[in-house]
Amino acid sequence: MKVLQTANLGSSLGGISGSIRYALYDTLGTEVTSATNSGVYELGSSTGIYGVELNLSTQFSGSIMWSVTSSPSVFATEEVKIDQKMARYIHTGRWMVDENTKEMVFFQDDNSTEIARYALFDRNGNSSIEELFERRLVGTGSV
Repeated sequence: MKVLQTANLGSSLGGISGSIRYALYDTLGTEVTSATNSGVYELGSSTGIYGVELNLSTQFSGSIMWSVTSSPSVFATEEVKIDQKMARYIHTGRWMVDENTKEMVFFQDDNSTEIARYALFDRNGNSSIEELFERRLVGTGSV
């Protein structure tokens, strides 16, 4: 799922997008993405507000930590809130049943970006789209 994360590091740190890094940590504090500058951009001109679009698994839960290589004592952190975005997209985006795979597919509110797939089953645990009793999340390949 694509998620936008931003950090306001203050205007005194504006114009240095090449020095801004972020790392991702799970809820136990384990680093899952090492500090990187990939995709970081500044909102506006010399605002000190930086952003990055992340492609995360819908199961990700954790935090993003921002750092500044030219100011090693500056950090910012924020919880990554996938569950709130998922709930919104499930209610506002398009969904469809794929008859070939017997899966329900959910999309973001742009109606084209896929966010989740659920395998559908009947009362006996057989794949089905006609007598639905259960759905199971199909795995995703992102962080």
